Amino acid sequence: MSNVAGDQRELVFPPLKKAKTDRDATELVCPSDPEEEEIEIPAMRNLRKGNWDDPEYAKQRRLFQKQFKESEGYDVDWDSMDYNFPGSIVDSRRDYDDQLSNKELMKLLIKTAIDEENEEAQGTQLKFVKYVTANVVAAKGFLFFITFWAKDLSAPNPEPKCYQAEVLWFMGDADVYEFRLRPTK
Repeated sequence: MSNVAGDQRELVFPPLKKAKTDRDATELVCPSDPEEEEIEIPAMRNLRKGNWDDPEYAKQRRLFQKQFKESEGYDVDWDSMDYNFPGSIVDSRRDYDDQLSNKELMKLLIKTAIDEENEEAQGTQLKFVKYVTANVVAAKGFLFFITFWAKDLSAPNPEPKCYQAEVLWFMGDADVYEFRLRPTK
């Protein structure tokens, strides 16, 4: 690029890269103002149908299976997937209930998980803060692996913490199979 007077050429910078979620990070960062309950369902992504003979499909399928297994269903880097797999991220592609939107369903499932945890764990008073993500697989209904922020209002310092819940949704009933703090890696 020339700096000569009268040079009409324009400087062109590459576009800024979109921030990636570091799946190997030891801790997620909670939003700075966690007072509002938030759920934002990602936009629909167009995924390709897989072909077993396609090497790229095989590569992504192995990656999906590895991430799904290692994270027990919770953490899959969907941005690196172009194909439809048995599990998927909860997005606006389809509704998982004929009466509730995905956003309403996530609120209900998280509320159910938190209510059960508050009832079972003596002395806790968890309050939902923010939705992070959810993965889903079909299993006599739909089995959701939900990651979200909540804070324990009964704690001396109710800082938000990242939790995960495995919840089965079948014919209008929610069964919580697991509720845990998100493990650090």
